[in-house]
Amino acid sequence: MSSRKQIAMHPLGAAPGTGQHVALVPGAEVPLLALDLPARLRGPAREDVARRQLRDRIGVAGEHVEMRPFFAPGRGEHWHRALVADGARLAAWRAGAGPGCRAVLPDYLALPVAAGLWSVQIENGSVQARLGLEDGFSADPDLARLMLARALEDGDIAPPRAVLLQGEDAEITALMAARDIPVVRDAAALSPLGLARPEALAHGELAFDLRADPRAARETLRRRVLPWRWPLLIGLLASGLWAAAQVVATQALEAETRAERDATLALVRRHFVPTGPVLDVRTQVARALAERQDAARDWQGRVSPLTLFGQVARVVSGAGAVSGEYTYERDSLTAVLRLEDFAAAEALVTALRDAGLGVEVVDLRVSDSATGVRAELRLRADP
Repeated sequence: MSSRKQIAMHPLGAAPGTGQHVALVPGAEVPLLALDLPARLRGPAREDVARRQLRDRIGVAGEHVEMRPFFAPGRGEHWHRALVADGARLAAWRAGAGPGCRAVLPDYLALPVAAGLWSVQIENGSVQARLGLEDGFSADPDLARLMLARALEDGDIAPPRAVLLQGEDAEITALMAARDIPVVRDAAALSPLGLARPEALAHGELAFDLRADPRAARETLRRRVLPWRWPLLIGLLASGLWAAAQVVATQALEAETRAERDATLALVRRHFVPTGPVLDVRTQVARALAERQDAARDWQGRVSPLTLFGQVARVVSGAGAVSGEYTYERDSLTAVLRLEDFAAAEALVTALRDAGLGVEVVDLRVSDSATGVRAELRLRADP
């Protein structure tokens, strides 16, 4: 505990002073992405599948992006999130880390956190958030509020028992209050809630130093072991069948993943996004569903044009009026009729109102082209 307190933390490039320190880089440039990885995959095979998913998600830019698996203590074999950053930025951060630097980390990993606790810090127009031990992000306030709201609705993320808020943001406070989640300003207030006191850099964060390349470390180890390869051949032959089974399982999982992705894309094309590129299935499908729900709500309480026309036609035919032009606009029907005289027109208006229709006389005058009276009425079904 005391050793961690002695490690200073400061933005990369700031004067580190003396002693050991941790250099922090903008968390918005090192997002922590969730990946859909099969539970049976382990080690390098799991990383290979994760990298392919990442390239599929971000396209050509994925060739220039580096990935670091991220996991809570004790979950190294079952990780499903990864720190992602541009390779050029990582190289610049490596070069900028001075002597005494223990690790280069995204700023949100430096927040104090404990199991069941979300830690949120508002500083210099930016929000850093740590959502328990396995998730976090940095973003501008508007985007951060949206991400927090989505995290609360995400069934894969356990809701917090409390939120430690450093800084002021009324909307974040209201968001948590709406879900009966306590918001505290002082870590000492967490003890009555049954939560451990949050600590910074106490959950293995230093192991995710952005300067380290896990693939390079494995390659160095492979070169050191290479002189001993012949004594290992017997063991490799014994494990050949197991390795073949793993390859077959991996290929089957990849084929299943591709088939599911193709089937999903076909359904999205058929029902939600018939034209244009499909860049983010969840976002585009959610937007299409929202538009359809808005359209459905827009029609609630409105009468079908055919139903309204049928009601009008029954009354008009019974009054002996001659129908002219009918026009439907949103929730009203405009009818142009010809009647014998003004008395017949007034009787028709009365009959329409008695039939439960709203009637507005738009125009009533002697017909220019025929005998009788020309009436233009706007009709709607009364609620």
